[in-house]
Amino acid sequence: MSRQLNLTNYSAMEEDDILEQDLSTMIIIIGSFLFAGGDIEEVDHLVLDRISELIDNHLDGITQNTIIH
Repeated sequence: MSRQLNLTNYSAMEEDDILEQDLSTMIIIIGSFLFAGGDIEEVDHLVLDRISELIDNHLDGITQNTIIH
């Protein structure tokens, strides 16, 4: 049974819960927080580092000549 995340309040989430998510979920969490009026400066650097790592892992299989829209 999968756990559901409370996406209504990023600041109430446990850091470990956020850092265990996949890229799609991380984008939803951070995007929802920013859309609701949060500031990127309020996002913990560990969370930003993790999303950067997930993006890098996702893009590893893409060649240099690939155009991303």
